[in-house]
Amino acid sequence: MLTFRKVAVPVVYTDFLSMYPTVNSLMNLWQFVIARQIKVVDHYQDEIVQFLERLTVDCLFDRETWKYLTAFVRVIPDGEILPTRGQYSSSNDWQVAVNYLYAGAPDDALWFSLPDVVASVILTGRIPKIVDAFRIEASGGKLEELRPTKFRGTIEIDPRKQDFFKVVIEERKRVGSRGDLSPEEKERMSKALKVLANSTSYGIYGQMDRRENGDKKLVKCHGIDADPYTCSVANVEIPGEFCFPPLASLITGAARLMLALLEKCVTDLGGTYAMEDTDSMAIVATKRGGLVPCPGGSFNLRNGSKAIKAITWAQVENIAKRFEALNPYDRDSVPGSILKIEDDNFDPTTKKQRQIWCVAISAKRYALFLKDKSNTPSLLRKGQNSKDNHWSEHGLGHLLNPADL
Repeated sequence: MLTFRKVAVPVVYTDFLSMYPTVNSLMNLWQFVIARQIKVVDHYQDEIVQFLERLTVDCLFDRETWKYLTAFVRVIPDGEILPTRGQYSSSNDWQVAVNYLYAGAPDDALWFSLPDVVASVILTGRIPKIVDAFRIEASGGKLEELRPTKFRGTIEIDPRKQDFFKVVIEERKRVGSRGDLSPEEKERMSKALKVLANSTSYGIYGQMDRRENGDKKLVKCHGIDADPYTCSVANVEIPGEFCFPPLASLITGAARLMLALLEKCVTDLGGTYAMEDTDSMAIVATKRGGLVPCPGGSFNLRNGSKAIKAITWAQVENIAKRFEALNPYDRDSVPGSILKIEDDNFDPTTKKQRQIWCVAISAKRYALFLKDKSNTPSLLRKGQNSKDNHWSEHGLGHLLNPADL
């Protein structure tokens, strides 16, 4: 997501630690995975409205608040900032974007995860018109057949006593300091834990497998209306073994809420950002702060041209420290804040913070780079001036050599 386009601005690049496992742990979603039943509490809108009326930004820096977010809300939108699927270009592709949303008719209502609605509330300052809501709760105790297991024969996990999402991240951080593993096994273990964390903390709950046989079939479709309808599809989608869309929706909604919370912290200081992605944000910032030329900005330079405000590096650091309160992990294994000021902001030789720049042209199309004394740009390139490459190749596949992939 962008706030302006095609303008190079100074930034501090930040990234959330393991976004999906983190929000899983904050909302205590593991309780649903191991529960014998999941209970639905219908028509919960009055309680939701009362919760939103009491909600403040400070509340969202209390981990207990996140445990309340396992709900879904039916809203009649009137300028709320909510995720919406639509055709945003001349192509036939339908994409999801977070936009100001308005109802087509006075009684048109849409369902959203509570985290998405909370994000809108803190960004707009108003509560939407809520016409219905439901909450999910773990019920019936834990599955009795759950047993402890060992990952790669060395890491013991007890699903009945431990939050799996927390354990995977904590153990991945511990791997590097283990003396009983060879360097090769440490690398294998770290990569395996990363894949395990990414797939089990989101992917499997939204997995739908397409059966591409070309034969059209009549299926029951569930959409934005209350009642399902029959439609003809060429490629039937079969839910995966662990598919449970409510969990998938809560996870992505909570990730968007985390970014909205970061955005709120930045904008409350008068600042803005160049781009944000699934778990990262390039915050417009310089060492001393001040105005930065930018067409369409909300500030004016002395010559009358438009500008945006860059906050200071110290202010970004203070924001990052604030997110330490939301660290759900064992502090001995995962110390500090869940919002990281990435290593790319620091010179790999001197370790001192340096100014990096960002230019973005559209969603997922951006580049981070340095400028030398003559203002000549150089991309952040792995092995040269950075730990990783920091430019996106989204939409450029037709220009790449297949032999290099």
